[in-house]
Amino acid sequence: MRRTVLPLARVLSLICLWLALLAAAPASGLSEIVRVPGDYASIGEAVAQAPAHSLIEIAAGKYSEALVIERPLSLRAAGPGEVALSAPVDRPVITVQDTRAVKIEGLTILGGEYGIFITRSQDVLVRDNFVANSRLTGIKVRLGAADILDNTVVNAQSPYGMGIHVTNTMQWAPSRVAGNIVLGNARSGVYTNMTGMITIEDNVVRGNGEHGIAVTEMSHADVFGNLVEDNSLTGIQLLDMSIARICDNLVADTRSERETLNIRQGNGITVDFHSEGVLAGNRIRGSAQYGISVLLSSYAYLHENSIDSSEAQSLFSDGSEIGAAQGCEGEH
Repeated sequence: MRRTVLPLARVLSLICLWLALLAAAPASGLSEIVRVPGDYASIGEAVAQAPAHSLIEIAAGKYSEALVIERPLSLRAAGPGEVALSAPVDRPVITVQDTRAVKIEGLTILGGEYGIFITRSQDVLVRDNFVANSRLTGIKVRLGAADILDNTVVNAQSPYGMGIHVTNTMQWAPSRVAGNIVLGNARSGVYTNMTGMITIEDNVVRGNGEHGIAVTEMSHADVFGNLVEDNSLTGIQLLDMSIARICDNLVADTRSERETLNIRQGNGITVDFHSEGVLAGNRIRGSAQYGISVLLSSYAYLHENSIDSSEAQSLFSDGSEIGAAQGCEGEH
């Protein structure tokens, strides 16, 4: 059988063509960049039509759109200037659902039922956004997992508004809430219920209408290194058969808006209703009532906390167990 031998020039031509095609086609795992406006007239069109794993760069401006992301995509401000998204009060501004590998970065998100709502999704990154004036919650994760990092979440509206809410995540990967500024929300700043493992660390949580940080309803959390200041009712609350390590936080000036205090109001840190907490290295000052309150068959294990200037007394227990801890072991 005769073999066909291609001339060297033809071989080189085919190699060059192959290299050109390889360079033109996005490699697996790399993002195609699309622009709004430019490639698409609206963000919604880009979300609906851009290839999966695209990076959608959005030019500065105001956009009135309720977005639904259902496949791997990234949204990012394109450059200088504010990218402001808004939606009606009965719809989230951005919904991420039934997907993974989504990033939302550098946007201003105003109003809406939720600023960002993540459900049945994981491997989601929400970073460096400004979220304000949501009707119910600034950033909410339900049945999912997300890293919520370095955002500013403010002024979720009365009567129900919360800053960051993570709920019903026991069957999902751990979430992380870190480096955020959470200010002036009508109710709690950071709130969890029925979560698997969640890390809440290095946030500034200030001036919220109820709890600064609340870990509730069988949640499991690490609460490390937060500044929790000037919140009402409780600085940090551990409630309803939840388990947490609460370590190295500064909890200051917890107040109560109610005229008649009870043992659950005005406390720096409260461990309540069959919950279990290791409290180590916290600095608690200026509480309207107790520095630490341990209630209703809960367990608190304490190590080197400092409590100053509480109106009633530093430590209160209704007969719940208080013991000694070795501190917070492990990485944080």
